[in-house]
Amino acid sequence: MKNATIAWILVVVLFTTSVLFAGLYLSARHTLQRTQIALDMTEKSAAELRDNVQAAVVQSDKADKTDAVCGIYYCDNAPNMNKLDLRSDGTAHFYYSNGMEIPSTRQTKQGWTLDGQKVTVGAKTFTIEQTDLIDNRGNRWLHIR
Repeated sequence: MKNATIAWILVVVLFTTSVLFAGLYLSARHTLQRTQIALDMTEKSAAELRDNVQAAVVQSDKADKTDAVCGIYYCDNAPNMNKLDLRSDGTAHFYYSNGMEIPSTRQTKQGWTLDGQKVTVGAKTFTIEQTDLIDNRGNRWLHIR
């Protein structure tokens, strides 16, 4: 009788301990899952924030570069043309060597774009080198402010 009572007490203690450990395990697992979900959301939010900040920097950087390129450039090698005025509104105005603007029936008021380190005015592409623009034939356009 005494052995049977001790055996039942051991069975009850083992069962209670097993249930307690199972409950603790499931609780810890649930906490780990919630923590992992929170970490995943934080990483996703951080990635979105990083992308948004990067996009804002790129947009601001592009505006700064565009403003840096705007100005008047002289060209000695272009026939009949002395100045190229790149304006912040995206238009390019060409001038004769006597200072008169080339009429709109010619090459005036074309758009210009900045793509990386290249400026495109109409059909001509220029590369930026410090304060100069150089077209693809080697003509140097000296920037003045």
